[in-house]
This record gives sequence, C-alpha cells and structure tokens, in this order.
Amino acid sequence: MIRIRRLPSLVALAAVLAGCASSPTPPPSVSPTAVRSLDGLYRVDNSILQYAEVKLDLDLSGYDAFMLGPVAVTYQKDPGVRAGANGDANYALTERQMITLKQVYLEEIERALTRDEGYRLVTTPGPNVLRLDGYLLDLVVRVDAEGTVGRDRSFTSSYGEVSMILELHDSESGEVLARVAERRDPTRNPNGMVEVSTTFVRSDVTRMFRIWAETLRERLDAVRAADLSGGGT
Repeated sequence: MIRIRRLPSLVALAAVLAGCASSPTPPPSVSPTAVRSLDGLYRVDNSILQYAEVKLDLDLSGYDAFMLGPVAVTYQKDPGVRAGANGDANYALTERQMITLKQVYLEEIERALTRDEGYRLVTTPGPNVLRLDGYLLDLVVRVDAEGTVGRDRSFTSSYGEVSMILELHDSESGEVLARVAERRDPTRNPNGMVEVSTTFVRSDVTRMFRIWAETLRERLDAVRAADLSGGGT
C-alpha cells in the first residue's frame, strides 16, 4: 500500500499536484511577490500545468488515504445556443450526458490512483484522509453528438472546451490545501476535422480525463520514490 509520508511542505506538494518541467526549467516555487488567495493559497511558478497554487508550510505526514468528492459542472454561458453566422454555439448536455461526464471524470481519477495496487480510497472523512474534489468549469459544447444519430456523417474542428480543476482538502475541516487547473479541448485532432458521433466524442473526452488523472498519479509516485530513497523532493 502506498502511503503519503514525510512530504516536505511546499516543494513536495507542488511536485505532487503540479509537477515540474524538465531541466533546465527551474523547479516549482512560489514567487516572493505572490499574492495570497482568499482561501490561503499561493501561485506556483514553473508548473508543468497551466495553473497551480498551494498552501505554505503544509505537513501531509498524517495522511494515508484519499476520498473522492463530487464533481461540479458549470457552463461558460447559457447552453442551448445554436450556431449562428459566426459559428458560435454552446449546446446543452442532456441529463444522461451530464451524469456520464461526471462519472467518467471520477472513474479516470479513481483508475489512476488505484491501478497497480496504488493509493487507498475511502468513502468517509477521517483525520488521515485527503479529499480530492473535481470541477469542470466554463464548459463549452460546440457539437450535438446525440443529434447526429441517424443523420449523415458530420465533422467538426472542435468538440468544445472545459477547465479541469482538482482541489486537495483536509477531509474533516474542509480546508483547501492545493489547487491545479488546465483548460483543454478534448478533440483528438485539433489541426483537422474529426467526425462527430456519441462514440467518438466520449472516447476523446475519456482520453483527456485519463491524461489529466495520470499526471496526478505520476506526481504522487515521484514524491513516493523520492521519499523512499530518502532524497526528498
């Protein structure tokens, strides 16, 4: 069983959730001029992800399990807008599509954390439990995949885009300890046209979530390896 032990505060947490770019890029750090957010976090510079912020002087040595919180989804603008002359559109997901979107997001995070006898997951808060909350914000849906069923084949250069956010909380107090975010378009071939279908859209969205979740797992494993070698991070 993998346990989170002796994480040396800021640098380790930045490596866990943000990761650091390959040399010669400097390792993750907080700028001396960084402004504290309303919930007590500081922006991490040189993150491999688009955005990362953490709580200073954090001790994670007492945690050894994860709890997955619910997923929240918001649209960038009111959905149901059909494409106009400028090609702009923001379709509304059906209730079934919305449920599936949240389920796939959580499933990929759980898959990444638990594969190869990885991290322990629990369903209730505790003094040793970190809660991982997922958010899909500013969702833009440019295609109506279900609306293409039974019609001639249709193609698009973009399915849409979404901001993927993960927050790490103390499961009992709810205090936020870290936050990372990226905005992505799941379209597999962003430089060309792709076919629009329920199957293809779901496949590409799942792939996007899987890459995002695997990045988290890789950072956790990197910290664990450094911890076991006694080298720190």
